Amino acid sequence: MPDQRRIVVVGGMACGPKAAARARRCDPHAHITIVEQGATVSEGSCGLPYYVGGQVASNKALLIRTPRYFKEVSNIEVLTGTRAVAIHRTAHELEVVEIASGAASRLPYDKLVLATGATPVSPPQLAGKELDGVFTLTKIADADAILKELSRAAPCNAVVVGAGLIGLESAEALRARGLNVSVVEALDRVLPALLDAEISLHAENELSEQGVALFLGQRVIRLEGDEHNHVRRVVTEKESIEADIVILALGYHPNVELARDAGLEIGSTGGLAVNERLQTSDPDIYAGGDCVENTHRVTGQKILAPMGSTANKHGRIIGTNVTGGDDTFPGVLGTTIVKVFDLNVARVGLTEREAHEAGFKTVVAITPGYDRASYYPGAQMITIKLVADAETERVLGGQMVGKGDVAKRTDVLVASISLNGTVGDVSNLDLAYSPPFNGAMDLLHNAANVIRNKIAGQARSISPLEVNDRICKGEDFVLLDVRSQQEWDDAHIDACQCQLIPLNKLREAVSTLPKDARIVTLCRTSVRAYQAQRMLEGEGFKDVCFMDGSIVAWPYAVTCSSK
Repeated sequence: MPDQRRIVVVGGMACGPKAAARARRCDPHAHITIVEQGATVSEGSCGLPYYVGGQVASNKALLIRTPRYFKEVSNIEVLTGTRAVAIHRTAHELEVVEIASGAASRLPYDKLVLATGATPVSPPQLAGKELDGVFTLTKIADADAILKELSRAAPCNAVVVGAGLIGLESAEALRARGLNVSVVEALDRVLPALLDAEISLHAENELSEQGVALFLGQRVIRLEGDEHNHVRRVVTEKESIEADIVILALGYHPNVELARDAGLEIGSTGGLAVNERLQTSDPDIYAGGDCVENTHRVTGQKILAPMGSTANKHGRIIGTNVTGGDDTFPGVLGTTIVKVFDLNVARVGLTEREAHEAGFKTVVAITPGYDRASYYPGAQMITIKLVADAETERVLGGQMVGKGDVAKRTDVLVASISLNGTVGDVSNLDLAYSPPFNGAMDLLHNAANVIRNKIAGQARSISPLEVNDRICKGEDFVLLDVRSQQEWDDAHIDACQCQLIPLNKLREAVSTLPKDARIVTLCRTSVRAYQAQRMLEGEGFKDVCFMDGSIVAWPYAVTCSSK
């Protein structure tokens, strides 16, 4: 038998077990050990909110693999309840401590894998975070503790601090359990790190419609408890919110202490620095998952991307390379999708804000439409915000929201952006078409073509946010609604600047509009609004544009005048 490679993996959740399993497939003789300080391995942590909410009936469904499975099937030794405390790089040894007994030992390695994950952010200055009834949601044990609290104390009021992914998923889970739920976010909108305001406002509307109270632009000052040391209030800069249970969902920071103490390079993001082979600054130590920084495939900048999908890809590459292979990881696009009650929300690549910060000259389209043929039963609306580089026409990113299928459009954009595709490429993709699945022109085709029209100088638009800002400032312009009378009666923007001239009446009514007026056209999804823009320009109007996305993308209140 050849000499056995000694591979030691620190971390037993996602990246670590994947690396170990891949290493075993590549090298049937290697001696492989996983070190995990918790009692379980391979937890499906992304499913925790759905376990708390009752959609997943048992925590056993979230235990993907057990230590026994790894031993019996893959001959991988798993040391649970064991903490890695030091890396002795010169000796190629990992020092570990058995938590229950305190016994210390050293594990020799030829290749070491760090998959130490990330820890929920818990601001040290936040008074009251140690109170009973205050939780984070990272492990099955956290979810079990939350469910125990719900059954024991029968709480009425829940407060979620943080409006990111885990925060919104937790809010939905607690609403499903019948609680009154409030979400507090220090920034001025939900999902602030993921979405531009035009998309996040729709998520906010959905949360409000589902009974979630939003306290945005408010920083939590402290948590207050009762005489039994149980949380009772969340106090912000502006409010005091009743709370029987609190979920802290303030993000994560990478667990890099073990690596830092060993002298390994830490990146500018705070994550462990790795190369494209996922090697650290020590070529015999690899790292992946939530503890490392990643390269953004559009900007080339380093970012943190704590996602289970990324961790599993890292693990496979690491398993290949620690057994003599030469695989590489090209980076990430920040691809994210989340269910917000009845809305599906997704993003990939750069938001418009991120693109501006990266130095791109951007052109965007906000394009609503159906996720399949409009006449087919079950068709649902979605809205796409597509972002492209105005100079190269390269697609930079996309965001989507709606009750329809946003996942497959997001994945199409992932492929397109990864291959440096342009809006011209996207507009001509040979996508699958049949009425139960799609329209003859997919909404992505339409969004790409809107941007092509804008680059060509044929289409001009402003966003719903800009229109609302003009209205609020009382600016002098015409907001020209070119829908039918019935559509207007069903829902219209209540503003003094807004007037109705249906598209089929516009030519004969042109003389009623002042030629020097600033005109913004709108319809239901912008198709007729664009036609109106071109028509008015043909009649000599100089300052005409349409509202991107029109009424469907309008995230503010509308008025109904139907009887």
